Amino acid sequence: MPASDAQEAMEGLAKRLAALEVGAAQQVIDAYKPVDQNLRKRILQITALAQKRKLKPSQIMRMTALTSLKAQLVGELAIFHSVVRGVITGGQQGAIGLAETGSRMVVDRALPRGIKIDNLARLGIQWNRLPREAFEGFVGIAGDGKPLGNLLSRYGPQNAAKITSEIGSGIATGKGPREVARLARKATGIPLSEALTISRTEINRAHREATRLNYAANSDIVRGYRRLASKDALTCMACIALDGTAYENNEPLDSHPNCRCTMVPDTLTYQDLGLDIPEEPRPENGQEWFKKQPESVQRQMMGGRRLEAFKTGKIGLSDLVTVSSSSTWGKSATVKSVKALGI
Repeated sequence: MPASDAQEAMEGLAKRLAALEVGAAQQVIDAYKPVDQNLRKRILQITALAQKRKLKPSQIMRMTALTSLKAQLVGELAIFHSVVRGVITGGQQGAIGLAETGSRMVVDRALPRGIKIDNLARLGIQWNRLPREAFEGFVGIAGDGKPLGNLLSRYGPQNAAKITSEIGSGIATGKGPREVARLARKATGIPLSEALTISRTEINRAHREATRLNYAANSDIVRGYRRLASKDALTCMACIALDGTAYENNEPLDSHPNCRCTMVPDTLTYQDLGLDIPEEPRPENGQEWFKKQPESVQRQMMGGRRLEAFKTGKIGLSDLVTVSSSSTWGKSATVKSVKALGI
């Protein structure tokens, strides 16, 4: 079938994966609620105590209650991260299950019209189903190849220090209890925000890698894959610029935290099967899609300076992309800074 059918199938699969992510995210949020509620209560107590005793800024920063809060936070965040690890592991297993069944379905839709995997079996080309054990290496593992617990646990002391520092400085500058609580809200949201990012990123990564392994195990049918980006105003410009890019089956997709890109298979063609039938055109890619968008959408996605440089021909969309390496996330495709672009 035409590539557009495969793209449609992949988009449907992506919706199912998104539903799995939402479920995992809600579990993470629910796990953080008691930590958040207890933290806000303690902030009000500490602030009121400091004001009652009329402590000086230097005394506030040495308050026993503040030191105690930091130690308590480290312990509570360790418990929270343990719960999150279990949530992500379950999400990874669900994502791998989707990849196992979804890969074959998408490949079936990507084959030339009138040809199915079952037809190819008559020609001696079989679909190889990998054993479940082949995917177990993704479960409980982060993008840097280390156990998820290592990634999550390192944020505990860092976040506790950020939160207590924010509380201490707020009180020391004379702000009231509720004002301090409001200012600390951003800091208290950091552990939850990071956990949600890790959850979404690692569940998606497990799905992509399981999909890639299925493609690689069936290289007689799947010659490689192409990047498929979500085409909306929330998609980063690196993904838009790379949409439609071809990859070998042995190449992991250069994604990034919260990346929504999926992988459409490049399959056997009519010509490969000895049939003299013209191939159907490929669907519109991200760069073509972007150029058709209203200027307001382009500006929202690209930023003013990049857009002006793009419109005047100083840069092309492909110039926006850089691939960096992170000790946490591995290789990531990201958008170049204005400075790096020389604009």
